[in-house]
Amino acid sequence: MKKVIAMLALVALTGNIASAELLKNFKYDGKIEVNAWQMNDRDYVETTTDKRNDVDTRVQLNMGFDLNEDVNAVVSAVKANRQAGDASEDMNDVQNNVLFEQAYINLKGVLGLDHKLGRQYYGNEGDLNVYYGPQSWPFMADHAVQGNALSVSGIDGWSSAYNWGKWNFGAVLAKIDNNQAAADTDEDLTGITAKYDLMEDLKLGGYAYRYNAQAGANAGPNDHLDTIGVKADGKFMGVEYNAEVAKNMGLANENVHQAVYGLANAFYLPNNTTGDYSGMAFKANVKYGIDLLGKLSFMGEYAMGSGDDDATDDKVEGFMAANSDYRPGIIWGGNHLNTIGGNGLSNLTTFNVGAMWNPSKIEKLTIGAKYFNFAPTEAPAAYDVYGNELDLCANWKHSENVGVKAYYAMFMPDSDYAATVTAPDSDDATSVLGAAFTVKF
Repeated sequence: MKKVIAMLALVALTGNIASAELLKNFKYDGKIEVNAWQMNDRDYVETTTDKRNDVDTRVQLNMGFDLNEDVNAVVSAVKANRQAGDASEDMNDVQNNVLFEQAYINLKGVLGLDHKLGRQYYGNEGDLNVYYGPQSWPFMADHAVQGNALSVSGIDGWSSAYNWGKWNFGAVLAKIDNNQAAADTDEDLTGITAKYDLMEDLKLGGYAYRYNAQAGANAGPNDHLDTIGVKADGKFMGVEYNAEVAKNMGLANENVHQAVYGLANAFYLPNNTTGDYSGMAFKANVKYGIDLLGKLSFMGEYAMGSGDDDATDDKVEGFMAANSDYRPGIIWGGNHLNTIGGNGLSNLTTFNVGAMWNPSKIEKLTIGAKYFNFAPTEAPAAYDVYGNELDLCANWKHSENVGVKAYYAMFMPDSDYAATVTAPDSDDATSVLGAAFTVKF
């Protein structure tokens, strides 16, 4: 079986199995995830029939093996289409829905650097600016087509890493979207990162990314979103902290901007004009733990992304990100709301406070609660707050490889905001009840 898997992996990677030693240092791991959830009252009107429930499943299989002493390969197969109650699948269905989301070679020590070449995951979950990979907690829901939303994404290109003392450097050059038209509208990502381990209690970092969208047949120049940022994290007197500031720059072309980001014309630039990206974002969080009949932790976070307060100027003042995975809250971050929520920090100011407890007498159990507040940074005249969310969660860690999670969340819309999106006016709460299972192998 291992030989079959290895052969399939190499075929997916190169299309030519050549003379590689397919079983040389072959390793694999994977994960099975099941998320069962029920949502009620997405539109804040309790009397409408909008209750939904689904059971989404995702299977990931990661495989790695050596091609020679300097090169190893990694292939990740993902199947994430199935929901409970779907018709049985035959081999054709399975074949059509197993996607190779990673297929890259790792060149070790070439020119003093490690290089990844091919399709790969990039970034860290929850990142404010750039993340491509499996989206995990909070699990997403697809209310548009009511399909499985346990998505996985990747980039096609090159990334590299270099360590020098306390420094760590990285770079990426990738194709995000490839359009074969004569006047193409390709989308590309380039970036560099740096980290410095200043001391045990303080680590610094910085990054610069460019997301370039070619204009193609659209009028005007290419749209390129540039983002620079700095980070700091560490621990001081038992308090873990993390802070990040990001600034947008670059050239915005309204004709391209709409196709890439899908945002309303009036909110950013006048039609058929160019301007400058000028948004900014800030995020900071802290966490502190004490021993109280087990491990009790308290945490808090504040995040703000600028909004655009003038639709007639030549600036995109709302904070933009290449592919943000910042998704606070089970309901907000899980895409369970109408018109608002999901990923990103554009025109959003939010804070949350919470606590987690791992009782010493029940070491496999961790319970937690968080309270969130969401508001537009540039508020319209009708309202200044979207609403509040309360999340409750219980995790049971059966072992290192098996975990169960039960959760409940309630989003309570601000009455002024709800009045602008419901007819008749109503501000009933949105609720989500769910359970998730994870098996690692």
